[in-house]
Amino acid sequence: MRTPRFFPLALALSVFVFAFPAMSQVYLGSISAGQTPIAVATNPATNTTYVVNQCGNDPTCLSPGTVTVVRGVSLETDTVRVGRQPVAIAVNSNTNKIYVANSVCGNNYPNCPTPGSVTVIDGNTRQTHSVNVGIDPNAIVVNAATNKIYVENYCGTDPTCAATSSGTVSVIDGASFQVTATVNVNIQPFALALNSATNKIYVANFCGADSNCQSLGTVTVIDGGTLTATAVHVDAFPDAVALNALTKQVYVVNNCGDDPVNCADGGTVSDIDTTNGNHVTEIPVGNGPTALAIDAVTNQIYVVNNLDGTVSQIDGGSNQVVNSFRVGSGRSSPKGIGVDSATNKIYVIDPITSTVTMIDGVTSTTTRLGLPSGSTPQAIAVNSVTNLAFTANGGGVPGTASVIAGADAAALQFYSLPPCRLLDTRQMGSGGPILGGTWRSFALPQLNHCIPAHVTPLAYSLNVSVVPHGGLGYLTVWPTGEDQPLVATLNSPDGRIKANAAIVPAGYQGAVSVFATNTTDVILDINGYFAMPGTGSQFYPLTPCRLIDTRNGHDQGTLQAKHERDYAIPGHCGIPADATAYSFNIAAIPARGGLDYLTVWPKGEIRPLVSTLNDNTGTVVANAAIVPAGTESATAFYPNSNKTDLVVDVNGYFAAPSSSGLSMYPTAPCRVLDTRVIGDGEPFSGELTPPVDVLNSICAPPAAAQAYIFNATVVPTGSVGYLTLWPDSEPMPLASTLNAYDGFITSNMAIVPTLDGSIDAYAAGLTELILDISGYFAP
Repeated sequence: MRTPRFFPLALALSVFVFAFPAMSQVYLGSISAGQTPIAVATNPATNTTYVVNQCGNDPTCLSPGTVTVVRGVSLETDTVRVGRQPVAIAVNSNTNKIYVANSVCGNNYPNCPTPGSVTVIDGNTRQTHSVNVGIDPNAIVVNAATNKIYVENYCGTDPTCAATSSGTVSVIDGASFQVTATVNVNIQPFALALNSATNKIYVANFCGADSNCQSLGTVTVIDGGTLTATAVHVDAFPDAVALNALTKQVYVVNNCGDDPVNCADGGTVSDIDTTNGNHVTEIPVGNGPTALAIDAVTNQIYVVNNLDGTVSQIDGGSNQVVNSFRVGSGRSSPKGIGVDSATNKIYVIDPITSTVTMIDGVTSTTTRLGLPSGSTPQAIAVNSVTNLAFTANGGGVPGTASVIAGADAAALQFYSLPPCRLLDTRQMGSGGPILGGTWRSFALPQLNHCIPAHVTPLAYSLNVSVVPHGGLGYLTVWPTGEDQPLVATLNSPDGRIKANAAIVPAGYQGAVSVFATNTTDVILDINGYFAMPGTGSQFYPLTPCRLIDTRNGHDQGTLQAKHERDYAIPGHCGIPADATAYSFNIAAIPARGGLDYLTVWPKGEIRPLVSTLNDNTGTVVANAAIVPAGTESATAFYPNSNKTDLVVDVNGYFAAPSSSGLSMYPTAPCRVLDTRVIGDGEPFSGELTPPVDVLNSICAPPAAAQAYIFNATVVPTGSVGYLTLWPDSEPMPLASTLNAYDGFITSNMAIVPTLDGSIDAYAAGLTELILDISGYFAP
């Protein structure tokens, strides 16, 4: 993990307005792979991702390699064994066949007597077939139209891999799994591209026709029908090639420009106009270009310059460099690139700094996302259908594949769980309290068997409680592997036990990180998780509505200490009988003295060892809670140590997916509003004017959002009886979001519906207001 940046709450709230750029990428987590992941590819037709593990499951790398198969809906994985030293992969979406090039000897040449191979994987059955090809295959492409596979063999047919040896391209018939032809190319072929419309194959030869590798390079053009080959001269040391299928232009990255001897000048890109006799135009770019990708929709070419840490953007119409993007720090060394043409987003990986930089093709802005420290991403693939990017990370033992949601985060459904205690640092074996000024990470799927082993949560619905060892400035929970955000999950400056609900995306290996400004014990309870669509539930927002208020003898009157009280939920506030879970805001008003804790759970289940809120000072305390429906769709309430009145408001419910249901989309934590910052407002009492324009805030959630997930914080100057948030353009409801009678900084999670991208706020007392967004619900 990259080192978090720590800021006290007062400083962060009063000085900094922190937010990721609008529509930023989101790290959803990492999936375990094999040893040394080196390549990755996706099949959008089946929503399946394939990660090539060069060393399989053997750290010594003496055994066959493997492919980790990641199923798109569940992110569950399978492992398929392939050949020795796999290095490249290609997918035929039409036939659902996956082709893996195995170099066999890796870099142990010369004197590699064994030819390379291609493992054919059946995407349906996972059965495999092996096809022998040339010596040291290092690139592969598939022509889905002809069902032919082309494999580039670096050493051709020469097991000694002598400098004078020409490379070859093996042609495999996809129906018979037989090599039907071998085509000679030039020396040290390094990359392949294919135009399926014209059935032409383009081979970049690093050394051209010069066995001393001191001359300009070449591109061999192979006619897929006749298998005749012609050479096109380009600049020095071409090592990447790509095709714009719409313009039929072929672009070749030349590492040393026009200087093969000293490599003193910058690199170039050769534009081969295949519609004009393969005419070549050379375009200067940055230093040490090594990779490129094309957005055919916008006709823009993006070139990764390894030596100066930049990406050059070439306009395909003018052949001019129109932008240069810095994609890392001074020590960066970007390597791979992928393009999502559906969203006009470009993703660049940097193995040195373990980062992914997203370039927004519309705004020409960049967002840098840190992967877990030491991930060392080697390759990236983008699924434009699901708008997810996958990186093959070769730095771990074993390696991983990271999952990144792009401009529009992945649509997630809610899967409820019986309330369960994941972590209590007061218990033996938990590692003890979190020390002030430090953070710890917790792999939630491995804690206390609360989460089923076969699932892959991408976000958690948690209740976070603190038991401070004195005052606690703030505590922040965020996905492990990302930078610590400048937001707070809860505050306890007076040192009281406090709880706050939180929806937190899963980080590296499903973990979340917790930072505390001051030493505190931490308790994490879970009541559900969000994951890819399947058998989960969608959200149905409601204008905040009061369900239960036991004050003055209503709704069965005051709850007695240590006695369970059940309430049937459907039929009130528009909640249907088929709701699977409820989104509550629950407030306790103890009769006298403090209330150790209140537990809320589904009726009919054994009362769990969890707490929903704590109120040891006896003031009015509220906390949000997502509570699964119980027997007879009822909910159970239990005050532990004192009788209390109870107020329950509802802002929505979860139920089976339908045309009107909403999915959850996690976002990078972002500050929508801080009235203590000049230009964001000022302290207010009564209704906030103007309303909070969430849609046009710096966080800029999409217009399709119909409810926002906030952490709402008040910083009162005195007593604030309650704060209410609700959709703009609607009357203020009889409901509250949080209470701060005692005048202390108070936070609460709030799911707030919206009709037009704005929300209203009302405070019963003078206060500042901070709203941090962590996700939204949309179709």
